[in-house]
Amino acid sequence: MAKASPLSFPSLPPWPPSWGVRAAYLQWWLCCFMTGVGGLKAAGFLKHDLSQIVGIAEIIGGLVFLPRWPRLCVQLGITPESSLKVGACFILAGLGIIASTHKRKSPICWSQALLTIELLRERGGNIAAGTGAVAMATGTVCGMVLGVVFLPSKSL
Repeated sequence: MAKASPLSFPSLPPWPPSWGVRAAYLQWWLCCFMTGVGGLKAAGFLKHDLSQIVGIAEIIGGLVFLPRWPRLCVQLGITPESSLKVGACFILAGLGIIASTHKRKSPICWSQALLTIELLRERGGNIAAGTGAVAMATGTVCGMVLGVVFLPSKSL
């Protein structure tokens, strides 16, 4: 596996954009987009089945762990790279919950899942990408269970 490109968050990613620094742009995009959309879902503004639960997972992933905050990493005793992976897994689990609902056809959901898996793959290779896929599958199963418990009148 090639050496992973450096991540710059919270500083801006290197300019001009290039394929070699895509991870910095992916991290920036996911931190901003998933935190923003997660916040809207958690607050009830983007309502759909299980959206508030998904919003919380997206906020935890995009705001708390994905940015690799140094102070948080020290307090939790994890490396910045582990923080990034935990954040990506929270995001993918949330997207998996969406995939368990009628919103499974959303191109936004799938595009964000692919971007998150690509960030994991670029930073940690195929094993990290596989871990992300497992997180999304786990989210899908959890979403199915939550759907049965909280949405018994709706069919998945």
